[in-house]
Amino acid sequence: MPKNEPRHTPAIPNRPKGMSAGARLAWNDLVTQMAPSGVLRLVDAGALSTLCEDIAMLEILRRGLAEMAREVAAQAKKQGKSLVGGPMVHLSRTIEGRRTLATIRELSAQVIVQRREFGLTPASNSRVEAAGGIGRGFMDPLEAALCGDPDEILPN
Repeated sequence: MPKNEPRHTPAIPNRPKGMSAGARLAWNDLVTQMAPSGVLRLVDAGALSTLCEDIAMLEILRRGLAEMAREVAAQAKKQGKSLVGGPMVHLSRTIEGRRTLATIRELSAQVIVQRREFGLTPASNSRVEAAGGIGRGFMDPLEAALCGDPDEILPN
């Protein structure tokens, strides 16, 4: 890590007040998974709460989409019609269905980006440094060439 980058003390942030029930569940799950690695810091509370709220909203949207599909299927059955391709295909042809699918797609992409910031995707987990491990242990040779030897940069 370059000398001029901030080094915040590792700590588990307090969950902000006012989070939705789904976001609180996501917070508890993520903090439980992340705390042992030492990647959390107090300054992460805002970003982590945003991620948790987005995860909760995504779950609500997915449940809503499934409910919409069940309703389409029930209406078709009631009218004695068949749905070519199934209820999701039929729903994707409606304005409401397309809007819901687009919102889910956009929010899913946003959640992936947010999860990367915490090293919570397979490709990103090696780029996030854990507490006590900043610049210690294995270091990518390219990073060492660009940033220098961490033992020379960081005190023991």
